[in-house]
Amino acid sequence: MIDKASIQDFPPMTASLLADNSGVFRVGTAEQYLTATDAGTARRQLVELMQAEARKSGRPIRVTVDDPTSVTVLLIGVDGELQEEPQSAAPARTAQRATPPPAPVSAQRVPLIQAPPPAPSQPAPARPAAAQPQTPLRAAPAQPSTPAQPTPPVSANPQAIAAPQPVPPQRPTVQQPAFGTPPFQPVSNQPNAQQPVPAQRAVPAQQSVQAPPAAPAQQQQPPVPQQQQAPGQPTAPARRDLRDAPSFLAPPTIGPAQHGLAGLLNKLGFSVPPSASERAERDDVHAVSRHFPRRRTISVANQKGGANKTPTVVNLSSVFARYGGGGVAAWDNNETMGTLGWRTEQGGHDSTVLDLLAAASDLLSPGAERADLSRFVHHQPGDKYEVLRSAADGEHVVTADEVDLVHRVLAKYYRLIVMDSGNSAGAPNWRRMVELTDQLVIPTTTVEDKKEGARLTLTAVSRVSERGAELARNAVVIVSEAEAKDTSIANAYAEDFRPYVRDVVVVPFDPALKNGVIRHDALRSSTQRAWLAAAAAVSRGL
Repeated sequence: MIDKASIQDFPPMTASLLADNSGVFRVGTAEQYLTATDAGTARRQLVELMQAEARKSGRPIRVTVDDPTSVTVLLIGVDGELQEEPQSAAPARTAQRATPPPAPVSAQRVPLIQAPPPAPSQPAPARPAAAQPQTPLRAAPAQPSTPAQPTPPVSANPQAIAAPQPVPPQRPTVQQPAFGTPPFQPVSNQPNAQQPVPAQRAVPAQQSVQAPPAAPAQQQQPPVPQQQQAPGQPTAPARRDLRDAPSFLAPPTIGPAQHGLAGLLNKLGFSVPPSASERAERDDVHAVSRHFPRRRTISVANQKGGANKTPTVVNLSSVFARYGGGGVAAWDNNETMGTLGWRTEQGGHDSTVLDLLAAASDLLSPGAERADLSRFVHHQPGDKYEVLRSAADGEHVVTADEVDLVHRVLAKYYRLIVMDSGNSAGAPNWRRMVELTDQLVIPTTTVEDKKEGARLTLTAVSRVSERGAELARNAVVIVSEAEAKDTSIANAYAEDFRPYVRDVVVVPFDPALKNGVIRHDALRSSTQRAWLAAAAAVSRGL
């Protein structure tokens, strides 16, 4: 339920849908436009814009929407919920928002310099000469040879200037403006207008001071008032630093729901946002679809046999390859003979890791191609990854140097390597695997000894080196239900591991994982969703 009390009416928000399936969403003075091929798509786009605005503002919003047939007031919650407000409650607020209040009189602009009032019809009486103050000045230096332009008169009335008075020789006088005249003349912005010049200094006392002749009133330049902006004329925007400009690209929006009842309603023309669980699924898909700037290696380890290591390798490889577009190799790094080849499809050959070791120098040469590797790995056509099998006879024991060599070959051709492992933490290939690992995964089932094997494996990895201790702290534990009734046990096991590792994921029981070749499409939808969550947890550690 949307809390109407938290809705703010400013800035006003309105939207319009036009008959040509275009529209606009307004937030105050900001506008976002949309175009669509049909009315249903236009409505969906508009709802997405409004939902994005509600999430950005962090509170519910009210939007008045008009289309060619009606006017509707919608309330949009932060979680994307839509609610129509009854028309009886909306018009008063809508009208109040639509009409801005008139500006107060005191807020109206006035010119900074106003024109002086017109001169009175009667001439102002001249100030008596005796009342004029006498100011001693030094004699002015000789004027330059260039004749000065005539100075505009201070007053248009000749009678407003007093007659010159004789002064003592040592005390020249300065002509004072007549009473009632403006103290200055504003500067004209006309290009050819005659500009006023400063008054000349007093002349020596031997010369009588003559008042300048008054010019006709029509020669005076009227003061120019400050130019005012015409009503309705847009104000020129202030210049800003381009480095502070935000991106002009539209922010990413959350698409409508695709699953469940909400997805069905959207197929019928509605625009219902995805639920929280569907958004979490989209986040997991985004996590497992990422490509990293260099090769990444994931190691799956548990010293106890039957702890679900191989099904974990298969399903993680399937999820990463399906959503990330291939480039994933599943490598059975068992020191003698592993079971990864038994649980996956076989290609058109029976090559193992020993065959790849024999051709490693050729595969690492500059002229080697991706297709050359297909003779040694087994492609999984449905799940889009490749499998490198362990030795079939179990007689050859893989060394640490051979692990390095195989890893170099796979790192040249794949972006992601998922390593299965044996049960001996002291084997050289097992310890070298830990050194090559970017993310450690510890699988277990709801059987007690498998859980204990997972704990001991974490301890063994942490003791290999300082890097091993960091891998153990950031490990992901995957608890798979051994039987359908083990849900409560699996959840309890998960809580036991959670304080010691980065993340724990529970996978429900699925009969398709018990025996035979594992194909991701054969799993139940709940099991597929759990493996997607597990792969996303692993990806976030890479």
